[in-house]
Amino acid sequence: MLNTKSLSHIIFPQLQFEGLNQSDKFSKLFFDLYRIELFKDGLDLILTKLQEKHLRFEIKIIKGWDTNVGCFLTENKNLYDNILGKFFQKKDLKIILRSLNYNVLAHEMAHALECESGINLGEEFRQAISHDMKNRQPQIITLKAEVQRLMVDALKAYRPEQFLSELFARYFELLSISRNVIAKGEFATSDVMVFFENTTNFIEKIFNPQIRSKINPEIAAITSEIAKQIKLSAPEQKFQERIESHHKASEKSWTKNTKSNAMWQEGWKKQQKLEDKKS
Repeated sequence: MLNTKSLSHIIFPQLQFEGLNQSDKFSKLFFDLYRIELFKDGLDLILTKLQEKHLRFEIKIIKGWDTNVGCFLTENKNLYDNILGKFFQKKDLKIILRSLNYNVLAHEMAHALECESGINLGEEFRQAISHDMKNRQPQIITLKAEVQRLMVDALKAYRPEQFLSELFARYFELLSISRNVIAKGEFATSDVMVFFENTTNFIEKIFNPQIRSKINPEIAAITSEIAKQIKLSAPEQKFQERIESHHKASEKSWTKNTKSNAMWQEGWKKQQKLEDKKS
């Protein structure tokens, strides 16, 4: 029977720990994300990059003054090809984690996947996420709170030109804390996918097909078996936990009801105008 240890020789050499070695914990978090089918291609590409030694993870001890729990970096190296007799550039990827949790790992890997895909989020993705979020809010109370925190309030700390990349990563982050990954999660994976219908379609039909050709087929075959073995049966939510009261549901629209949404929309409009000028 296949298990995740069959791929540990790919992962473990590319992990660097400041302090206690937590390779087994990292491996469990990573492979648990295969419980979401939509993640498979992205995770396979991460494994491929680890195998090629083009990606490494550094897990650092969080300092009291440092509130940044993770970041993604690229590094260009000049290498000499003896056969061709010339220099070429090699791009290495590095993900720094200061917290080993599903959401931090999923978020930073999403940034790495965006970089590796070469896709322009300013086109189809902008349209998808805009359709999903503009003047809308989830009816499920717990999901509504997380969307507000992650995808509205938190964006106030970023420049408008960073919005799309952050929203892309935060969509993956939302899925990583849903019930297909964490059985006791506060909302179902399907709740996220239904609310973000256009974004989900973008990942499934545009983004994943674009990165598939970069994946090692042997890795893809092995992880297909792993994904079958580690799936969870997501518990059903109680009706009263899922849907807000009629009074709450009849409140004003999201953008009219909160300052943070108004700021987000204004920043979004400014970014669109900037992009329109460039085109």
